[in-house]
Amino acid sequence: MQKSRLPNVHASPDLWLLDLIEQLRPVYASIGLTIPDKIRGTIAFTSRGRPPREDRKGPGVWPAETWPASASADGYVQIFIRADFDQPQDIAGILAHELLHAALGGVKHGKEFRDAALRLGMEGKMSHALPGQALSGRLNKLLEGVGPLPRGRLNIDQVTLSGLAVAALKKKQTTRMLKAECLAPGCGYTARVAARWISDCGPPHCPLHGAMTTPPVPAASPAEDVEAEAIPPADLDAAE
Repeated sequence: MQKSRLPNVHASPDLWLLDLIEQLRPVYASIGLTIPDKIRGTIAFTSRGRPPREDRKGPGVWPAETWPASASADGYVQIFIRADFDQPQDIAGILAHELLHAALGGVKHGKEFRDAALRLGMEGKMSHALPGQALSGRLNKLLEGVGPLPRGRLNIDQVTLSGLAVAALKKKQTTRMLKAECLAPGCGYTARVAARWISDCGPPHCPLHGAMTTPPVPAASPAEDVEAEAIPPADLDAAE
């Protein structure tokens, strides 16, 4: 009967991840995959930075990346797991996903990845695949030996880099595109225009009938208004 490892005490999250990677090598070897020898993991920000607010509580953007050895000056494969994760089980599951990318040479979520993921015991949509029940049990056993994760969650959804509470931040104002229409009988010509241009220049004009009718301009300082993004032609009809 195999004895359980005594829990380790690691000086940094990187060493904790490296230990877990080493413990996972036999698991991947059992399905014919080899984790690269030169590999390291870090809990930090991915190249996408902070996720958009609307993605932080949902599935949103996958919270990790695996960069190939060719991207590193010292030839190491590097795995980045986003810093707002601090539960060992969650991090281990994300790491298991990323190690598949590393062991498969950086392939995307196609057939090769899917076949390997299913053999390993992952489940769910492949771009967000995580360990199923059996693999989770194996990971939990490994985590007992790896020991506590020496870090806490970075609350990027609650506090900004300057220390301000996110809830206290004023949401950036965006330009409201107002509908202008020609009311001449049988015309129906419409356009959309930013409120600032109606305030500064007046309503747009129909090519045949002159000034068009616009709704009341919202009370806002023109200085607070920002340049509007162009509305794709397909969206103009849908917005009517």
